[in-house]
Amino acid sequence: MDMGIGWRVWRQGATEPRQSKDYLTMKKGLRELTAYHEQSKAAASIVVFEASVISGDCAEALQTLGLRVTPVALNEDNVMALMSMRPDYVLTINFNQYISEVCELLRIPYLAWVIDTPCYPIYDKAINHSHSFTFIYDASVARGLRQSGVRQVYHLPVAANLERIDQIDCFSQDSSFGNDISFVANLTRTEYRTSMLPHLSPQTGERCQRLIDLLDQPEGFLNLSAQLGEELIGTIKQESSYPLVGDHYLSVAQKLAYLLGREHSWQERIDIIQQLEERFRVAVYGNNEWQAQVRSYVGHADHFAEMPGIFQRSKINLNIIRSFVESGLPMRVFDVLSCGGFLVSNDKDDLHKLFTDGKDLVIYRDTQDLIEICGYYLEHDEERRAIARHGRATLAQNHTFVQRMSDMLSTVQSELRGEPGAFSRWYH
Repeated sequence: MDMGIGWRVWRQGATEPRQSKDYLTMKKGLRELTAYHEQSKAAASIVVFEASVISGDCAEALQTLGLRVTPVALNEDNVMALMSMRPDYVLTINFNQYISEVCELLRIPYLAWVIDTPCYPIYDKAINHSHSFTFIYDASVARGLRQSGVRQVYHLPVAANLERIDQIDCFSQDSSFGNDISFVANLTRTEYRTSMLPHLSPQTGERCQRLIDLLDQPEGFLNLSAQLGEELIGTIKQESSYPLVGDHYLSVAQKLAYLLGREHSWQERIDIIQQLEERFRVAVYGNNEWQAQVRSYVGHADHFAEMPGIFQRSKINLNIIRSFVESGLPMRVFDVLSCGGFLVSNDKDDLHKLFTDGKDLVIYRDTQDLIEICGYYLEHDEERRAIARHGRATLAQNHTFVQRMSDMLSTVQSELRGEPGAFSRWYH
């Protein structure tokens, strides 16, 4: 049972939660948590498995809420150690079916916060265990699982740790971070490009590319799997010999849609950056896959040490949400706004649920619209700075890790009392 490699946790002292419009809800969750554990006269304990850059932020928020937090590396020994540790809760970033199995055996509530798309483990039948509670940043994915019969799955967007950002002196960092337009993201070579396309006939490759091109439309991915009939799937499997299989809650057509969607995002990111760098001073940070594709690649940026400076000092921070993400927002949105950066993003439903276009950030419709937006805001400094300030204020009020962890615990407590937890604070 290979659990992967653990990740270090960023630890800070506990801080008081911010007063906000959600504060009463947070206090209610704390009262429920206290009442649930009052017989033991001890704070609830939670094991947080380290597997993401946000696991440390979650651990800190849980400590702020009064829980006894034990961060551990994500490996087989520590999963098996749950049998002797017997915490009150277990938390992972993204879903892990092995941890779900152990927690089900021990009757320990397992909380999984899914922040990636695709996250293939959520389609395993283990997600429907009675002690598994899965929170997904994309409401469309969570809703789809509910429609497939998974009961304890909910929508929960990601968040920001403003206290951690406030401790960083961004303006003492490398002066090269002061770019006109910055894009911080990896360019991931896709399974379709490396393992499938080289073996497809020209006719099949053209059919696939036509489907990939349809993802240029805003709703393209929603209809893609329906267009992948058995004949085309069979042809692709035969010609490529790629092991194209689904899962308990994921059809083969849906799996192929993800693979084609990833390829579309590869092509889209390169095309957008190439068009921008013809007109503006652009800097792209990420893995070295960018180097052969764009002129503006400047190297890797460390999440904790360097990204805050880039986000704060760049005039425009670009966010290109992948086409196969249906409605959710990646960490980049929250990271940029938490640093007081100005953000321009393509459109997803959660942007309208969580923020206000033109007040907290700016949404572009297509590449030409993006070019015009960048040209305008590079010439209007005060408007740009005012939007960045408002975006950070909105984030501080509504989208902190303390609020997210409180929502998560409140939902689990409701379920444990036999009261169905709300699907989402933002969707009904």
